[in-house]
Amino acid sequence: MKTLPDFVEGVQVNSEENGGTILFATDDFFAVAENLLKSEEPVWREDYTEFGKWMDGWETRRKRIAGHDWAIIALGKPSILSSICVDTAFFTGNYAPRFSLQGACLFHTAKGIQNRRNKMGSAATVEDLEKASELQSENWETIIPMTSLKSGNLDTRNHFFELDTGDRVYTHLRLNIFPDGGVARLRVYGENSKSLPNNRLHMMQPLRGKCVEFSNAHFGHPDTLLVPGPPKGMHDAWETARRLDRPPEIQVDDSGFMQINGEEWATLLLEKAVYVHYIEVDTRFFKGNCPDNVKIEGTYLEPGQDLKSASWDIILNRTKLMPNQSNGLKHPFIELINRPINHVKVIIAPDGGIARVRIYGSDCDSLKQHKPDD
Repeated sequence: MKTLPDFVEGVQVNSEENGGTILFATDDFFAVAENLLKSEEPVWREDYTEFGKWMDGWETRRKRIAGHDWAIIALGKPSILSSICVDTAFFTGNYAPRFSLQGACLFHTAKGIQNRRNKMGSAATVEDLEKASELQSENWETIIPMTSLKSGNLDTRNHFFELDTGDRVYTHLRLNIFPDGGVARLRVYGENSKSLPNNRLHMMQPLRGKCVEFSNAHFGHPDTLLVPGPPKGMHDAWETARRLDRPPEIQVDDSGFMQINGEEWATLLLEKAVYVHYIEVDTRFFKGNCPDNVKIEGTYLEPGQDLKSASWDIILNRTKLMPNQSNGLKHPFIELINRPINHVKVIIAPDGGIARVRIYGSDCDSLKQHKPDD
């Protein structure tokens, strides 16, 4: 029985018995990624499969193409993370020499990426990789940067890490191994939603609301932006006319943003005042007409107060948008401001269409003693 460091607390939020699942893996040649999520200790067997030595863990083939191997894990419930253990038990001449861990809080389903039944001896197909790329998991928050691992011998197999992620909530993880090899278990410890305070559960439902002002709604009205559920098509979205002041030739700056002065905007009244924590901008169905970038501002207005008197704070810094997908925009893009918000202004540049803006926040009524993280 291994001795756990003092900082290891909570339940194993990614285990199979707690609902954790593998959504995708680049390769499962020698042993499948599902083994990472087992609660029981790894075991050694002398057996061989038709693909090679039987191993109780995730083991990929020796990389002979560009890139590295990685897997996406869906947690059973939204969770706050406190520590992890990467166990390389019995992987001695074949352990992954390096790893990193990324995470995200996704507010839409990410199922159906890959058929995970009987995947030993195979690798992700082109179709699997295309589906996985829609999650943009390579851009998820880095929880642990690339870090060296040691052999799976008894005295070196367990690699414990205390996490500094505060009270941020995660629903999905991406385990990267560099470039290939084997890992026996990934144990992620923390609190799941059953033990999260009620003020955190408010973040898990997007806010409703209505549009009160807008600059242009030629093809679709911004009232649709806060409608719950996925968009049905471009007809179920906000889309502006093409701006006539766009330059004869488009130029971009060193950061990749279009160099253009024009923009369109829509002001939305939220159903209630909240402290904003996460924002999701959904551009689904907008393939050739997605805006270049988006910025979101927020303010709080008392009943009867004129919008013209509002003082706006930036909630989401100007951020590039990707077409035809959910753009989950969280740390470090979100500016957590120390006052409640009941209006948001969505500013797109230079023009185009977006389907939904999902605002997730903590209810001010339940947060009289709580303020968002600094």
